[in-house]
Order: sequence, then C-alpha cells, then structure tokens
Amino acid sequence: MKAKISYVLIGLFAIWCIVASQWYLFGIKGLQADLAHFQPHETTKGIIEIITILLVTVLIGFGIAWFLRQTSIDEMEAAIQNFNQANNQISEREQELLAQLEQTEDTFARAKNTFRDDLAAASHENERLKSELASYQQDIQSKKEELQNLRPKMQLADLELGRITMQFRQLEMQLKEATQKNQELTNELAQIHSTKSATSSLASVPDKSTQKEKLQKDDLKLIVGIGPKIEKKLNKLGIYTFEQITELSPEMVDQVNTKLKSFPDRIARDNWMGQAAKLIRQLKN
Repeated sequence: MKAKISYVLIGLFAIWCIVASQWYLFGIKGLQADLAHFQPHETTKGIIEIITILLVTVLIGFGIAWFLRQTSIDEMEAAIQNFNQANNQISEREQELLAQLEQTEDTFARAKNTFRDDLAAASHENERLKSELASYQQDIQSKKEELQNLRPKMQLADLELGRITMQFRQLEMQLKEATQKNQELTNELAQIHSTKSATSSLASVPDKSTQKEKLQKDDLKLIVGIGPKIEKKLNKLGIYTFEQITELSPEMVDQVNTKLKSFPDRIARDNWMGQAAKLIRQLKN
C-alpha cells in the first residue's frame, strides 16, 4: 500500500514538473511553441532555470523529508535503544532466572534425595512398629486369656473375701456382745462381793457336777443353722443351753467344728453366739 502511494506521488510530481515547466516557459518567459519563432538561447535558458528550480524544489523537499524522517529515525533509534536495554534487562533477568532455576533444581535434587532417605527410614520404622504392634497384640491376647482364666479364681476369691468379711463382722459382733456380757458379769460379781463375805460366797458356790445337774436344757433348734441332728451332737458334747453357746472360746469352737465333721465353720458362718445372746435377752424380757 505504501509503495502504491509513493508511485502515485512520484507521478503527480512528474506531471506537476511538466505542467510547471510549460507554464513557466510559455506563460512567464513568453516563448513560442511555433518553430518559426523558436529562440534556442531563450529556450535553453528557460530549461536551465526550470531544472534549477526543480532541483532546488527537490532538495528542499528532500530536506523537509529528511528532517521529518530524521525525527522518526531518532524516535526509532531511541525505541531501538530502549528495546536493547529492555532486551539486556530481559537477558540479565533470564540469566538470574536460569541461575535460580539451577539452584532450585539442585535444591530439589537434594530434597529428593533427603526425601528418599527419610522415606526409607520411615518405611523401616514402620516395619519395626508393625512388628512391635504384632508382638503387643500377642501379649494382649495372652493377657486376655490369662484374665479369662483368672476371672473364676477372682470370683472365688471375692466370694471367699465376702465370707471372711462376714465372719469378721460376726466376730466383731460376738466380741462386742462378749465384752458387754463380761461387763455385766463384772458388775454382778462386784455386787455379789459387796453384799456377801468371801467365806459365804465360797460356801454358796456349788460344784460343777451340781451346776450341770441344775442346767436347764434350751431348744437349741431356735438358732438358725442348728437342726435336730446338730442339736443331738451338741448335747453329746455337753452343750444344752444358749448361755453355753455364748461362752464358747475359740479353742472350744475349733473342737466343736472338729466334732461336727459334716458342718464345718457353721458356728462362725451362722453366728451361733450372737443368735444365742439375742435369744437369752428375749427370754429375760
């Protein structure tokens, strides 16, 4: 497109030169086109003047074009210089980025190697933990089995502990009752000693055979845990009353338990002494 416009302008300039030359020669100089009136000297002079004018015009136009073009050239050179500077900056930046990229690749490679080492160590640690977990699970399973085996024993131990606790409470009750009875007997004995002399009290005390004869036989079956068979065995052992049962010492309890082969520990378990003391209090009331 620019080439076509240039050609058109050149053509217009050529036409303008021809027209201006004709106008200058025939209009201003007054030359004749007729060969009869041809003036070579004037014509040559006019042509030289026209050529001079045209050259001056061309030079002026070239100067104007060169001035206008120079401004564009300066702007273009400035743009090229700026482009070169930007290109240099881009190159420098590219070099920096390449250096950073190389550094990043190096760091990534070292991180990758470190990650591989850490992954291998983690895998090894994972295997170790799995083996330990399996061992712990086996231990837990064995402990569970031992616990299952110990549960019946624990239940029996709990039952035995409950029985012993009950016996201990019964013994405490018996001890309290025996202490109370001992206190009562002490008070009665003190009262007897205050009212009677020593000689009369000795004379009035019957012997053991007389006491056994005067003992009154109680219904021992009123005590829970004593049936007809046990009552007969107790009678054979010389135990007929509730009071005799309350006065049983630990040694006598062991002897009675030995005699009652089919009913061991019945005395402590059923608290015969406490029941006998309670029955005595009920009979007194």
